[in-house]
Amino acid sequence: MTTEIKEKEPLREELERLEAALDTPSVPGEMSGWASMVRKSFDEASRVVLNQIESVHPGQLGEIDGQDAELMARTKQLREEDRRHQEWCRRLSAAFAEFEAKAARAGADEKQVTEPQQALLEDGLRFVTHVRKQEAAIRSWLQEAFERDTGTGD
Repeated sequence: MTTEIKEKEPLREELERLEAALDTPSVPGEMSGWASMVRKSFDEASRVVLNQIESVHPGQLGEIDGQDAELMARTKQLREEDRRHQEWCRRLSAAFAEFEAKAARAGADEKQVTEPQQALLEDGLRFVTHVRKQEAAIRSWLQEAFERDTGTGD
């Protein structure tokens, strides 16, 4: 019998939770509760994303730079993408909070928040995809930095 030990990956787990929250349909008459649930899920995912950007990525990108100076242009792009993600977190945080307030004000007249809800859902899912793509890119370039043949001999 083989026991598989799964390493805890807080970023992946929070992104999955956020994605599940965004994919959860709102029940008629419960828009305010749904908006609150989604905002809380985003806030937690955002906290983990920002922690990853501020605490983990600098070491990873520094390691890439240290292993292969020729990859500095790539790490510059990755750092710029991190800055965009930080701004996206701030913008989405405000948007989710604003939507939660609008949903509460709308009460039973949920039709007035249907379009903003759809736009926020799409932006939130796009955010999840971009963060995953950034994580994959950093892992790939980190691996590339260690495996790259620089032509300095055998």
